[in-house]
Amino acid sequence: MVTEAVAMPRQRPGQRLAIACLLGPAAVLLIAFYAIPFIRMLAESLLPASGTAGGLGISFEHYERLASSGRVRRALARTLRISGWVTLWTLLISFPLALYLVRAGRTIRTAFLIALFVSLASSLIVRNYGWLVTLADAGPVNQLLIALGVLKAPLRMVYSEGATIVALVHYAIPFMTLPIFAALLRIPPSLSDSAASLGATPWRVIRDVIWPLSMPGVFGGVVLTFALSMSAFVTPLMLGSPATAMISQVAAEQFLVQLAFPFGSAIVIALVVITFVIVVAFTLIVRKVFRAQV
Repeated sequence: MVTEAVAMPRQRPGQRLAIACLLGPAAVLLIAFYAIPFIRMLAESLLPASGTAGGLGISFEHYERLASSGRVRRALARTLRISGWVTLWTLLISFPLALYLVRAGRTIRTAFLIALFVSLASSLIVRNYGWLVTLADAGPVNQLLIALGVLKAPLRMVYSEGATIVALVHYAIPFMTLPIFAALLRIPPSLSDSAASLGATPWRVIRDVIWPLSMPGVFGGVVLTFALSMSAFVTPLMLGSPATAMISQVAAEQFLVQLAFPFGSAIVIALVVITFVIVVAFTLIVRKVFRAQV
């Protein structure tokens, strides 16, 4: 018996150079603006505050303080709750929108995509001020509800958890819609036609055919939306209140007001770790339940 070894194709020097040129700038930016600051913040969070550290000069007292702080726990629970609601509402809005864009004509699709990209390019502060005006006591939403007889007096909507959720959903819709739209474009229309020809209703086609096949796009949109919501700072600062502060605001207060850099660093590290654990758990669920390659 003669065994023939199949040689793997070797990359030519020109290919390696092209790959390095494509990935090099992104790698430099990630290292310079994420990896190095994250490592320095991690080291800062392990500095002793009381001067009694172990033999390596490492102390976990800031994390112990974080775990015992009622305010931090409430802010973290509020952040998880708001992020969950934002992700859910954004998905409920974005999936039908992406499905409509796939089936719409070229003119309508182009107009919607341009609107999404313009929304991405517009200033977050300007959009938040727009929601402040819209949800104000004398704003158009209250005036409409009073005119319809739903309310007799203006309802306080701004500086609340609900206003924060609404503004974050508005901000996250493009980040959810575009990945789902890209995933839906890769689904052959013949699959839906075949299911319909076999007697499946439109709802069942979406549930049993389109939804599972679009899971990679849904996964990307959910992860982006959840991560953006967990780290949101400007939107809850402008539309929320001290009673609805999210964990990023608590960390910023430690950095900018209290000048407690080790404790603020510990809050940020905890936020990153919790977000990472939730994303990993969601990835395992999607792989096990939907058998999606994510």
